[in-house]
Parts: sequence; C-alpha cells; structure tokens
Amino acid sequence: MKLVLENVTKKYRDKTAIQNISAELHSGQLIGLIGKNGAGKTTLLKLLSTIIKPTNGRILLDGQDIVKNPDIMRSTVGYLPQEVFAYPNLTVLEYLFYIASVKGMGRKEAEKQINAFLADFHLENAGNKRMGDCSGGMKQRTGIICALLGNPQIIIVDEPTVGLDPEERIAVRNILSGLSKERIVILSTHIVSDIEAVSSRILMLQHGNLVFDDSPEKLILKAKGYVWEYTLPSLRKNMKGISSMVQTEAGIHIRQVSREKPDNEAVSVNSTLEDACLFVLEE
Repeated sequence: MKLVLENVTKKYRDKTAIQNISAELHSGQLIGLIGKNGAGKTTLLKLLSTIIKPTNGRILLDGQDIVKNPDIMRSTVGYLPQEVFAYPNLTVLEYLFYIASVKGMGRKEAEKQINAFLADFHLENAGNKRMGDCSGGMKQRTGIICALLGNPQIIIVDEPTVGLDPEERIAVRNILSGLSKERIVILSTHIVSDIEAVSSRILMLQHGNLVFDDSPEKLILKAKGYVWEYTLPSLRKNMKGISSMVQTEAGIHIRQVSREKPDNEAVSVNSTLEDACLFVLEE
C-alpha cells in the first residue's frame, strides 16, 4: 500500500496551516510525525483521514485520489483524534461494540477483536465501567482500540500516549510497532521518546513546512558535534538550545545543543534523537 502527498496545502482564510508538503509513505513503516504545537501536525492528520480537504495539492492512496473518492481512505483507515469522544453513559464494552457496528463488523468478529485488545491494553476488568467514570488514561486506551478495530491497513494516531503512565505508553508503542510491519502507521507526538525506539521514519513539521523526512539515524547525525554538557553554578540569561538541566551538588548540569562551544568547560557528547529534533527546530 502506498500513500502519496503531492504539494499539499491547507489554508484557513489568511492562515496557512500546511504548505506544499510532498511525501511518499509505504506499508511496513511506522512514521513519527513531530513538531512544536501549532506546527500543522493535526491538520495534516485530518487531511489524511479525509476529515478536511486540502486547499491545493493531491493525496493518493494506491494511485486513487482520496479527496475525490474519500471512501477509498475511510474504508481502510483507523484514526485516533487528539481528543477521544465517548458517550458517557455507555460502558466500555457497549461503546466498543457500537464503534465496531459503525465500521460494519459482524458481532462474532467484533467480540474476538475487542476481547483481544482489552487484554493487550490492560482493560480486561473495565468492560462494564461507564465511559463517563473512566480515567483519562482508560478513555485514551479505549480510543486507541476504536482506531484499531476492523483491521485497518492505515493507522493514524494523534498524541496517543497523552494521559498514560510509563508502562501503558510502552505497551501502546509496542503494539503500534508490531502492527506497522504490514501497515502504514503514522504516530503524531511531541514526546520524542514515544517514537525513538519504534519509528523507521520521521516527518518533522515547522510552521506548516516539512523540514525533515528521513530515518531517525539520519536525523541524529544532523546534531553530531553540536551537543555539549557542562556544569554551571547558576543559569545564565537567554540560554538557548537546552535539552536538559539537572540540579547536582556541584551545580546545574546542562545539556545544550549549539553550533559553538557554549562554555570553556563544555564537553562534546553523542547526540540523541531529542537533541537532534531540538537542533533542527532551533535552526
């Protein structure tokens, strides 16, 4: 399966949310979509999910235009929006069976998939709990199950780990990674660690423009030689490119991304994906 974006632009009156984005996505990839808040990530996901239409450009699924024929995409996509909508008076099971019926699934197959996903997401004992009484993390995991029901070949998830504890975040990442072996999985997040271990490709947006499209390894190389560590007694004014600060007995241990050596005592260290993301966005 191949998903192609050709010079895709989306404008809202006088604001351009996405500008001339071109990319080619294939089955077998988990694509990490990253960028600061307002970079255009959610707009791009809504365009791919046919919720909104582009102002210019084309989006093709196996050569067919999904703007002219949205059902081509809708029949094969599983989409998790940033905010999970749920009927508060339905139980988790009732809500999942409702979503399965909307997707046209038979009762037997729906029951099989729902039970399996409830176990995968550690929700086996939550089936009879009202959605309105669920915690944010439970609602989020239920929303992810909704996106995965029906065996979609394209999975699009917008900030799927919001509200999840570390163990749940790892479980979600591993499940999506496993599914990506035969599908296109697009995971949008501002939490770099969510994609560092599982993504095979990264798309980075900045002010609606695609500023990076390649492997995580290639992104890390961009910051090679520009990451420094040193200790200060106190913070200086207008410090930029700080990827971490840790208070120690000796002072504040700084990790900074900078083209120039930021301090006489600074030592060059290996770059991480988070360093590289900061480097590209700051540049």
